[in-house]
Amino acid sequence: MTANFGERARRVFVALFLLLAGTAPALAHPHVWIDMTVDLSFDNAKRLNALTVAWTFDEFYSAFAVQDFKKLPDGRYDPADLAKLADVNLANLKDWHYFAEVTAGGKPAKLGLARNGGSTYDAKAGRLTMTFTVPLVSPVAATAKAPIRFKIYDPSYYIAIDFVKTDPIHMISGAHDVCTVSTKVPNAEKIWTGLPESAFMGPKAVVLGSYFATTATLVCP
Repeated sequence: MTANFGERARRVFVALFLLLAGTAPALAHPHVWIDMTVDLSFDNAKRLNALTVAWTFDEFYSAFAVQDFKKLPDGRYDPADLAKLADVNLANLKDWHYFAEVTAGGKPAKLGLARNGGSTYDAKAGRLTMTFTVPLVSPVAATAKAPIRFKIYDPSYYIAIDFVKTDPIHMISGAHDVCTVSTKVPNAEKIWTGLPESAFMGPKAVVLGSYFATTATLVCP
């Protein structure tokens, strides 16, 4: 492990989440790209109780993130280095609710502290993946009249976070046999041409990324 890991991790985090240092929304456009999958966990009453998120970073950012780590003979990196990098990132993401927005029947669902954070590196693909679980403080039912909707996005749109094209969302535990999930992908070109001025200045400027975020809708009859 490098001796100055704390400083290195801080630099990596600032480079990735530049919005925390005050990126100007008017200049915001993606500089980092993430492919995402989400696993949904339920309790025995068909209520959603957690989302497990996997972010696979683009090759350019991945190379930057690990450039100071010592590479092992098989091309991997020390798991301890990768684990600490994930810990630093999640600690800083806490105040941003891990970029997750979850609503039930249109009302915000309160999220807890992320757990089970970790990172892996695919030497063949040259890509870094970070995983973490965001629990709901109280499990929430997704009914037809009050579905659960969630979006995961960088408010500044410095980072583009998109679901993978194939099989992006999985239901992995608990009672979910009658649940269904669908996604709505926004048309980025139409969004750019139709954005209001408030997206670039004023109090609503910080949510620019929400316009481009895919919305997932969960219903459990």
